Amino acid sequence: MSKTIDAADARVHFGQLLDEIREKDSTFFVKRRGKVAAVIISPEDYVDLVDINAEIADAELQSALETSKKEHELGEVGTEEDIFKLLRAE
Repeated sequence: MSKTIDAADARVHFGQLLDEIREKDSTFFVKRRGKVAAVIISPEDYVDLVDINAEIADAELQSALETSKKEHELGEVGTEEDIFKLLRAE
């Protein structure tokens, strides 16, 4: 769940924010002078974001995904059922 909080309130209730992030998997957008200045997220969410960014930056993975997409569009990719039929035929 995402919430927005003013920076002054975040400072006063920082311990409570940390508890809520840990216990309820909350995310806080911290506003300063009416604009979002920071986001406070759980360590797990941060690691997920880092992993996603690494995957996006991985040229080899992106190339494999593009190849798979083209194969799917051309109908060259079988279904799970097709694979099981091939395996049973052996």
